[in-house]
Amino acid sequence: MGNYSLTQITKTLEKLFSAGFNSDKTILAMKIEDLEKIPNLQSNEALIIIDFKKAVKNKQVVAFLSGNNQKGSEK
Repeated sequence: MGNYSLTQITKTLEKLFSAGFNSDKTILAMKIEDLEKIPNLQSNEALIIIDFKKAVKNKQVVAFLSGNNQKGSEK
């Protein structure tokens, strides 16, 4: 996973939520093609969204937001 600032993440998530991907269910169902539906999405923002989707799937959203995401899942 990339190393993003909270500002980058926040701006990207605002675009994601505005495009209708605003719940765990819709984010987990999102396909790569759905990224084309998000207006003015930059390539680095697409990577943030992909990593955010992984974080939601692995129940590691706080680790993602804090930049403390490590490989593997610690429980």
